[in-house]
Amino acid sequence: MQAVILAAGRGTRLLPVTDVIPKPLIPFWGRPFIAYLLDALEGLVDEAIIVDAPALEVERALGDRHGTLPLRYAVQPDPLGTGDAMLQARAMIDGPFVLLLGDTCPTRETLQALTSTPGRAVLTVIEVDDREHHSGVSVDDTGRVTGLWTEAATVDAGIFRFDSAIFDFTAAHEPLRGELRVLQGVNSLVEAGEEVRAIEMPHPWLQFGDHEGIDGVIRVMRALGQMRGERCDPGDSCVMVPARDCEVEDALVFGPGSLQGCVIRHSLVYCGADAVGRVVSDAIEVLD
Repeated sequence: MQAVILAAGRGTRLLPVTDVIPKPLIPFWGRPFIAYLLDALEGLVDEAIIVDAPALEVERALGDRHGTLPLRYAVQPDPLGTGDAMLQARAMIDGPFVLLLGDTCPTRETLQALTSTPGRAVLTVIEVDDREHHSGVSVDDTGRVTGLWTEAATVDAGIFRFDSAIFDFTAAHEPLRGELRVLQGVNSLVEAGEEVRAIEMPHPWLQFGDHEGIDGVIRVMRALGQMRGERCDPGDSCVMVPARDCEVEDALVFGPGSLQGCVIRHSLVYCGADAVGRVVSDAIEVLD
């Protein structure tokens, strides 16, 4: 089985930091976020195909192998949605595959369940309190998906397993508001009566960079730190630049620069130079 990872998006919700570095390469505890996803895939799939942006920054950072996992790359010329990105890898797929977003990291147990559940398509779902930014997925008592874009409290978590039928079902659609989406193809499978099943994804939902903004980044930072055995009590931070006489709380700070006499609270900061005396609070910021 293969894996396709969509990593070509611009990450506009994390600007201006994503002007400096692609979202999947933002480092948590010294490693790019996408490395945790590749860790989970190692040994479960034969190779990972990463859909990169034209600048090929992800390919240059990761190379052609992650541990024992071979990596290959496709390019999405323009950010025209998840369905368009998936179609860029079509010629490289030779059987069933899992599809993942480059800013989402499921547990290994979720991936194992995803690869073993029967059906032409399998998607992961999760219950959320606030559905403002998500579409509901209706699932019957047997685990079969009966409808998408519904009022159900269970929503799509952006992690799938497909056979090759998904390509034709997706390509048959016109973009919605400028983007061709994977869920358009999934919805067509459901409407055609094909077997589409859902599995529940356990918490924590390790995704960052969406509508949650800084809160999402900090939550994922703590979760990944706990996986690595780091101290992740409330108020802890992940500071990966030299810092002197600084107050840093609830923040992820990285870059080639350094901090001196700075105050950074509840923020995502790329320190591109030697920053002196800066105060950053509740912000996503690049320090020049």
